[in-house]
Amino acid sequence: MVFLLFIIGLELSLERLTVIRKQAYALGILQVIITSVFISAGLYFAGLALKPAIIIASGLSLSSTALVMQLVDENNQKASQLGRISLTILLIQDLAVVPLLVLVSAFAHNGTSISIVLATVGIKAALALILIFFLGRILLRPLYRMIAALANPEIFTALTLLVVLGTGWLTYRAGLSLALGAFIAGLLMAETEYRHQVEADVMPYKGLLLGLFFMSVGMAADLHVVWNNFPLIISLAILLITVKALFIILLCRALGFGSATAIQGGCLLAQGGEFSFILFRLAADNDFLRDDMAQLLTIIVIVSMALTPFVAAIGRSLSQTAEYKRRRKAEDSISEMFDIRDHVIILGFGRVGQTIAKLLSAENIHYVALDMQIGTVAKAKKIGLPVYYGDGSRREVLGAIGIDRASSAIVTLHDPAAAEATVRALRAAAPQMPIIARALDLQRVRMLEEAGANVAVSEMFETSLQLGGALLKSIGIADQEILRIIKLFRDRDYALAQGTIEVSEHDGHTPYNKMLVFQKAEVSGAVVRENGEDG
Repeated sequence: MVFLLFIIGLELSLERLTVIRKQAYALGILQVIITSVFISAGLYFAGLALKPAIIIASGLSLSSTALVMQLVDENNQKASQLGRISLTILLIQDLAVVPLLVLVSAFAHNGTSISIVLATVGIKAALALILIFFLGRILLRPLYRMIAALANPEIFTALTLLVVLGTGWLTYRAGLSLALGAFIAGLLMAETEYRHQVEADVMPYKGLLLGLFFMSVGMAADLHVVWNNFPLIISLAILLITVKALFIILLCRALGFGSATAIQGGCLLAQGGEFSFILFRLAADNDFLRDDMAQLLTIIVIVSMALTPFVAAIGRSLSQTAEYKRRRKAEDSISEMFDIRDHVIILGFGRVGQTIAKLLSAENIHYVALDMQIGTVAKAKKIGLPVYYGDGSRREVLGAIGIDRASSAIVTLHDPAAAEATVRALRAAAPQMPIIARALDLQRVRMLEEAGANVAVSEMFETSLQLGGALLKSIGIADQEILRIIKLFRDRDYALAQGTIEVSEHDGHTPYNKMLVFQKAEVSGAVVRENGEDG
């Protein structure tokens, strides 16, 4: 669990989490509070003492971060609203473990005032977390820079293990858990430039660790308890899934999320979580939860986790039914986009747009795409991608996908007229936003930049440069020289297209200048003959 949560933290980032708006965080906080209050009230009125009722309810309000994020990743839904909601709720739940562990420690001190114990343990935990974040931000980069300079992969990996276990030890000594420390270590590592190398080192073990985790969970279950209480366990597991799913669906709808996303999110997050095992075990060790009850609760959570893939499949089916009842246009995306900001807008989801979406997804950067091909949109929506049918040259469509909150936009349309109209609409709607545009050739680079694009890239020209570079490499030209030549040509030819340098037909004395004269004339719409006549 320690290393699994380190990997989960590594895939996140404190800075990336700032793109999620307050509605999503409110959803996570309300889910934990309302679910805990409802279950604890039910247990208390059923005859259970208040302390164990609170701990049991708090543990059951948590969901499985490892399982849910694995399912989201497998279904390619990290960039969708469902992925954002799941990530936010799980993050709030993981952070809620801190006060819950403090609460268990407070309940364990029967002879001392709970308020005094809460204050003491809470201050101790807060100081430990502040120390970890402070030292992590100051020491991690220099430490990894020094180790990376040794160029020894074994020492680099050993340092990662030291960081994970060291941070876990600090949180454990502060009265929290090893797993929480590992999660924090992952968050800190995600902010450094060494994140990708660390990720490459540990990712091959992710599937193995996940398998070992669930194997260890299964080994913790007492088969005699399962056999003697099988009907009760199944009934309570289904009841837990039903209650949590219902609360999440209602909260999603109350906060403005779409019905399809609400249904799918409720079914995906309805199980118990791995942190509940820690809470139940700690409560049993401190003698205010019986061992047999802790074992029964652990098995109920295990069963709910085992049912998650089936419940999630039901949620996907129900959400698709709700989604197909209305036509999927960009105007319909308002409810699916209001929870994020600083996202990237992709205009055109063909091959170029899809490649850009892959690059953004690899960096966990949220995006939303528009396309006028209904078949492309339908296929993308089927696998959970944030792609909508709509015309990017219409102001109301751009407003529906949150252009006022977007960080930048990229136009990948193949049709020059449509690309130019879209760039003009983008610039009118967002005067200060960076706009990148795809141009077919150098002539259209100038047109798109005049329309409002900050940068326009010539598809044909860049392909030619890459082909020319490959040709030069094949005949033995050094890589450094190839890069120098490509940069020279790129700078000169883009300047030529933008009109920032002037070339006349009388400058064509060398083979290079002759080609430059030819390209200049081609950009302006004429071909210069060697005798100076237009053709």
